[in-house]
Amino acid sequence: MRRAPLGYTTPPIYESRVKYPEQQVPVEEFDTNEPHIVLGRVLSSIPEYPAKLYKSAFFRHILITGTTGSGKSYTASKIADRLSRDLKIPVAIVDWHGEYQRLLSRYTLLTPRELPLQLFTGEPDDLSILTSIFELTPPQEYILEKVLRRRDFVKVKTIGGLLEAVEILPEESTWFRESKLSLHRKLNVLSREEYSDLFKFYEPTNTTFSKLFVESDKPLLIDVSKIIDLSVKKLYASLLVKRLVNYTMKSLRQLVVIIEEAQNYLSKQNLIKPICEMLREIRKFNIGLVVVTQSVSQLVEDVIANTNTKIIHSVKSKQDLEVIEKAIYMEHSLLSLIPYLEVGEAVYSTISLKKPILIRVE
Repeated sequence: MRRAPLGYTTPPIYESRVKYPEQQVPVEEFDTNEPHIVLGRVLSSIPEYPAKLYKSAFFRHILITGTTGSGKSYTASKIADRLSRDLKIPVAIVDWHGEYQRLLSRYTLLTPRELPLQLFTGEPDDLSILTSIFELTPPQEYILEKVLRRRDFVKVKTIGGLLEAVEILPEESTWFRESKLSLHRKLNVLSREEYSDLFKFYEPTNTTFSKLFVESDKPLLIDVSKIIDLSVKKLYASLLVKRLVNYTMKSLRQLVVIIEEAQNYLSKQNLIKPICEMLREIRKFNIGLVVVTQSVSQLVEDVIANTNTKIIHSVKSKQDLEVIEKAIYMEHSLLSLIPYLEVGEAVYSTISLKKPILIRVE
């Protein structure tokens, strides 16, 4: 092949056409009049064609994956901005690392201290979340459930009160005493000064959540990055997602929740079951999840099976590529490009397209 002259640069308009093989204009199976947002453009298509994401796809859940720095959070921020601005669908972002303030120009910001969450509402899922995150043994879970069922538990108003209720519970045997002390030690982190005001034992007002729907033209950003302890961060974020979804279901509204660093909720090693069950159960209520992770191989198979739209940025791990190959039917030539994608480029698979395509998020 003839070499380009020294100092030659490819004009930007032709750059993608030089790098990737030409793609046909995607065949869309949806009614093109359905509301949608534009993610960016299809790479190497002639004529140039927009990459569309239709409204109904949001409620069938979305998976965004890629290595660190590949552009997955940027993609999620564009989805949040355009979905709230153009389609007026409320969007809540659980910001794990505190990076979305830099990525978004319009948002409503809340910190955990401005949004304390009720620790126990009487739902079995609350105990399940706590058990998963603090890795409670069956005896410890039994003791905590016993404390919660006591008639005088309604008088408990603080984390300190919960720990005291555990302490004074009558001991039934040696194993009971040992499990009780271990449970107290695990939950004690919640009583630290920096975390004690994040959780309440009475029902907080729903004015903050209702504000989300009033100001639905910009995303609600909940920054959990200042919570240092990983267990406390996971507990707050998991309860936040659960409370948001429950409130939305009761109010019969639409909502999309963006979950960053999803391996903290949906990993094979330490699954938070109530969050996983949402993927199967909430789509019929017009509530969608956008799951963002740097490693799909760490996630339970339910995530792959229950996300109908997948946006795959550059992935270099062999294990992750094997999961992607099984999850999405695509030509080998397209699969082989994934490790070499540049920042912002992605393989895009969604229910409106007959086959995956290469796009650039813009």
